[in-house]
Amino acid sequence: MDAEAAQQLIQQVRELARGPFRDRAEAADLEGKLPIENFNELAALGVSGLVIPESFGGLEADGDTYIRVIEEIAYGDASTAVALNMHLLVMSIASALPPYPHKDQVLRACAEGAWCCAPGSIPSRELDNTTSGYQATEDGADLILSGRAGFASGADAATYAMIGGLIERPTEPDLVIALPEFKQEAITNRGNWNGMGLRSTASHDVVIDNLRIPRADCFVVPISLLRMGEQMIPQLQWQRRALSGLGICAIWLGNAQAMFDETIAYLEQRRGYLASANSPLGGTLELRSQQAWAQMALGEMDSWIASARAMLYHAVREVDTAYPDRQSFIRMQVRTTHHLRRMAEEVAQIGIKTTGAHAYVKGQPLERLYRDLTGGIVMAWKTDELQHALGLAALGEEISIVGPAGT
Repeated sequence: MDAEAAQQLIQQVRELARGPFRDRAEAADLEGKLPIENFNELAALGVSGLVIPESFGGLEADGDTYIRVIEEIAYGDASTAVALNMHLLVMSIASALPPYPHKDQVLRACAEGAWCCAPGSIPSRELDNTTSGYQATEDGADLILSGRAGFASGADAATYAMIGGLIERPTEPDLVIALPEFKQEAITNRGNWNGMGLRSTASHDVVIDNLRIPRADCFVVPISLLRMGEQMIPQLQWQRRALSGLGICAIWLGNAQAMFDETIAYLEQRRGYLASANSPLGGTLELRSQQAWAQMALGEMDSWIASARAMLYHAVREVDTAYPDRQSFIRMQVRTTHHLRRMAEEVAQIGIKTTGAHAYVKGQPLERLYRDLTGGIVMAWKTDELQHALGLAALGEEISIVGPAGT
C-alpha cells in the first residue's frame, strides 16, 4: 500500500468515525449491540484486509497506517475499534502461518470483506482460566474440537473464528490453530456480553461441542517445536508482532482525545454551580470554561494526550527499526504501554471530575466515553505490573509483556 493510498484511507476512515460511527455509538451502547453497519462500511474500504498481504488481495498496510486507522475509529466508537483490532490480530497471526489451502482461502475471504473473531480468554462470568479453553482429539483424518472461551470481540459480525486448542500428548501437547466457519451447528455464540464499558464490542463467550474439522485444514505443531521456532524468527518480523498491542494503546488514545474534545464542548456550555441571573445563594454566571480550576484540568488532560501520542507513534516507528536484542525492544514496548495506560486512567478521571454529575447520565456522550475508556484499561495490562516490569528491566532482569494481544 503506497503512501498516497494510505493517506486517502485514513481520511476516509476519519470521516466515517466522526460521522456515522459517532452517530451510531449511543444507540449501540444503550442496546449493547455491535453496529454491523460500521463493519460493512469498513469492509467496503478494504479495512478487513488491512494487514493481509497483497498476494491474498489485502492492503498490507504499514504500522503507521494500522495505528492511525485504529485511533481514528476509536475517536468515533471505541467498541468498533476494539473488535477491529481483534480481527487484525487474527489476520496477522494467520498471515504468519505456513501456507495451506484453507488458511489461504480465509485470508482471501477476509481481504474481500469477511470478518474473524477469536475467543481466547476466560468466559466473561468465570474466573478460573484452568477450566476454560478448547481441546482437540484425533479421529482418523479429522480433529474433534470442544470447549468454551470468552471475549470473542466482533462475534456478531464474524464469518470465521480463530480457535486455538490442544491435543494432549504423554509429554507435551500439540497446539492446534483452526479457522472454521463461525455460523454452524457445533459452534454456539452465547450472545452474553454485557460490559459496563465497550458494551457494543459483541465480546461474547463461544461454546464448541464436537466440531469436526479435517486435520489438513488446521495448523498443528508440537509445543516444543513451536518454542524452538520462536527463537528463530528474524528480529524485525518478531518486532512487528507488537502492532496489535500498540493498537490497543491507539484505542485508548482515540477514546481519550474524544473525551477531551467533549469535555471542552461541555465546559463551554455549562455554567457555575447554582448559577442564575440574581442568585441569592452565591452562584456564578461564569461558564466552567472561564474558571481556573477547569482550565487547569484541561491543561493536564492536554499534556497527557500529547505526550501519549508522541510516545505511541515513536513506538510504531521503532517496530521497523531492528533492535540489537529482544529485551531492549520489549522494554520500549512496556514503557510505551505503561504511559498510554496512565494517560487513559488520568484522562478518564480528570474528565469526569471536571464535568461533574450532569455529564454522568445515560445518553450523555461523556458518560459513554468515560465507561469505554475505563473499560479499555481494566481489560488490558495492569499499570502496576507494567511499572514493576520496567523496574526489573532497569536492574538488568529479563521481562515480558503478556496481555490481550499476545506475549
